[in-house]
Amino acid sequence: MKKLLSIFLFLLLLISCKKETTTPNPDSFTEITIDTISNQEVEITVRDTVQIKIPQKLLTLIQNEFEGKKIEILHVAFGKLDNDTLEDAVAIIQDQTSMKPSESILVFRNNSTNYTLMAHNRSIITEEYYFTNAHTNSSKEIKIDKQHIKINLYCYGPCGNTFLDFIVRNDDLVLHHFSTYDAGAGAQIEREYLVDNDLVKIRINNTMTEEMDVTEEKFPFTYSKGIRFIDLNTKDLFKELGSLESKIIL
Repeated sequence: MKKLLSIFLFLLLLISCKKETTTPNPDSFTEITIDTISNQEVEITVRDTVQIKIPQKLLTLIQNEFEGKKIEILHVAFGKLDNDTLEDAVAIIQDQTSMKPSESILVFRNNSTNYTLMAHNRSIITEEYYFTNAHTNSSKEIKIDKQHIKINLYCYGPCGNTFLDFIVRNDDLVLHHFSTYDAGAGAQIEREYLVDNDLVKIRINNTMTEEMDVTEEKFPFTYSKGIRFIDLNTKDLFKELGSLESKIIL
């Protein structure tokens, strides 16, 4: 009986030792760690002093997109671009690698496990918005509102204020509405591009006369380079609208 009891105790001791020396599966441990990091938020500083929190996985994607370059994140906005419950993101990034900085707008779609880059444009905020190495546009506003990306650019210089509105159509990001307002010497000029109607309205207020004469004309118009977000070039669009504007002035 004592012998059987001794054998039983010995077996219990072996099982106990086996449990203590068992090591976790390295692969499963790494996977859990990655999930934890991807769900973390990090605090960044934008526009010199403003601090915001963004997901670590989104910050990593932005850094990878500009790998090897000196960049500054100027703005990040969140909202829903489609009908799911996840918040997508849009960011303005300034590339400071060269002497003359340039700015890009990146749009990211949230697919629950990670963000994916949906569209990237380097020509919406053009060199017209700079005077030497300083901004002539005093501020930028960008937001996702009711499945629209709205970008407002406010400028002190001759480029005026610009307002762009984009929506998702057929899984692509396209221009929905474009307008500008310039208050220059002798005139105030408003341009409105109604994309769905292929129509441009131009309104000129002559501030040089006592009557402040207002001239308004409508023109059929389709932007030659297309309305996709990735193709849009604000400077080139201004030139095409300028050819219509000259018809009013002349």
